[in-house]
Amino acid sequence: MKHEEVVEALKVIAEKGMAINISKEDLKSLQTYNLIDVAKGAEMERSPACVLTKKGKVMLKANSKA
Repeated sequence: MKHEEVVEALKVIAEKGMAINISKEDLKSLQTYNLIDVAKGAEMERSPACVLTKKGKVMLKANSKA
């Protein structure tokens, strides 16, 4: 994923609380970098419930245009 795509994905997850229109591979990469946590039991759903980790919140805030 490109940097802009990561920021957009984090923004969607922060606003909706779900990984809407984000591929499984992209979710795995976000989890690998400890930017998100996927709800237990929701890993196989089409749009799983997700929350940002502290690292993800910091990255989103740092890359948000004021």
